[in-house]
Amino acid sequence: MNGYYLPAEDSSLLANAVLHNIKESDIFLDVGTGSGYISLKMKGKCSRIISSDINAEACRQAILNSGEAVMCDLLNAFKENSFDIVAFNPPYLPNDGKKFEKWFDLATIGGETGREIIEIFLNDVKRILTSEGSVFLLVSTETGIQKVKEYAASKGFLADTIAEDSYHSEKLVVLRLIQN
Repeated sequence: MNGYYLPAEDSSLLANAVLHNIKESDIFLDVGTGSGYISLKMKGKCSRIISSDINAEACRQAILNSGEAVMCDLLNAFKENSFDIVAFNPPYLPNDGKKFEKWFDLATIGGETGREIIEIFLNDVKRILTSEGSVFLLVSTETGIQKVKEYAASKGFLADTIAEDSYHSEKLVVLRLIQN
């Protein structure tokens, strides 16, 4: 085992959505970077890329893949008005009681409903966005897409689905959140 989240269908869907919306002048943050796959895809597409993860192994891998990583819990290491685009492929699966390696649980389990980590993120992300900044958030039918949209609205965001795909019995969507 590698000790960090490897890119999968969700990573690819999120990376492609961001690629279609990023500008050369943007400062980009990849929260919960895992292997650094999304940051790597943004290389040469924006002015600065920072990856972050709570997992030290993920940060080491992200540095190899994309150059700059910060080990932190969600957004607590970042200053106000720092980023034009924030992408987050969160741990979004509801806790079903199964236990895996700690790093895998951290990367995939978002609490009892699958939304707990997303809600903590949404409580703080507006602080680090520039006034015209936007968030690209991956969510699943397992998480409750409409409930995430409603929570984002309660935090002052307009949420649009900009990409989606189905895998087995699950539908994945990328929400673009713009400050209201």
